[in-house]
Amino acid sequence: MRPEMNLQPLAEQNLAKVLALQVALEQQSYVKNIADILQQLSEQQSAHVMTVDKQLVGFFVIDQHYPYHQTLPLNKAVLLRSFFVDHGHQGKGYGYLAGLLLKDYVSRLHSGFEFLCLTVNCRNHAAQALYKKCGFKDSEILYRGGPAGPQHIYTMKLK
Repeated sequence: MRPEMNLQPLAEQNLAKVLALQVALEQQSYVKNIADILQQLSEQQSAHVMTVDKQLVGFFVIDQHYPYHQTLPLNKAVLLRSFFVDHGHQGKGYGYLAGLLLKDYVSRLHSGFEFLCLTVNCRNHAAQALYKKCGFKDSEILYRGGPAGPQHIYTMKLK
């Protein structure tokens, strides 16, 4: 039986649980500390959680500011940031289940956008494979401004 995965905006009552989420050691160069992510959220960004059978297992940010217009010009693009599953819940397919729900979830929340985009580090082959499996396409354009090195820009058509 497939677990019931849900995506939802971060509610205040889940804040302590979100702050306890951690990425695996080998992923720390790709995802900031969760407390820093939450502290640095702008008005155009919103925090979201992944739950499985009502247990919080992951986190991500939706950013309505698409900063890569000069690198990859897309109209009406929203950005997926800091997508991760807690290290204690990895290897169970939760990232894949959440990834499959992203298109409909983001379309409902942000109906005016046409693309969901993300950047993924060139060295993070596991994440690249996951995003492709979930329906993202590699634009074959690199963003070179990331602190951990060059990143692929992946896109998914929402409409």
